[in-house]
Amino acid sequence: MGFTVLGRLAPRFGLDFIPHRKFPPYESMSGFIRNIPAILLRPLTYMNRSGDAVASVLNFYKISLDKLLVIHDDLDLPLGSLKFVQGGGTGGHKGIRSIIGSIGSEEFSRLKIGIGRPLNPVPIDKYVLSPFLSEEAPVIDKVLDIGIEGMVCFLEKGIEAAMNEFNVKIKQSM
Repeated sequence: MGFTVLGRLAPRFGLDFIPHRKFPPYESMSGFIRNIPAILLRPLTYMNRSGDAVASVLNFYKISLDKLLVIHDDLDLPLGSLKFVQGGGTGGHKGIRSIIGSIGSEEFSRLKIGIGRPLNPVPIDKYVLSPFLSEEAPVIDKVLDIGIEGMVCFLEKGIEAAMNEFNVKIKQSM
């Protein structure tokens, strides 16, 4: 979901991803979103190693954890919902576990986008990597657009404002 959100956000602000082939490999784009400097990152490692790229970029650019927003899918949120949170554990998410391990802290902001749990007995790794069903597309489109608005709010006003405005907004739109 993080890749999908960033892929949709980039053209809206005239940004393009640039691949970085060093270790750990990642794609990034930097520019301004509503006059606020931003670096967007897509790790190209397996999810359980994504923290390597996050730590590398944070260290190189000297970015503090209060400026970090990690966007990820969440099986425990219903499809089409989202939730901004500050800090917390892994919730079983291997990418979040990797980031916490690499940066040495749980204290960073997250945008969780609900994908729900599979209705059929499908292995979780296959489920999270599967494309959405055609009937789910309108729900996903809506939550991605709201997520982008929330990211901009996070950049402009911080995590508290994003939580207050968007955790309620998504509940009202469902």
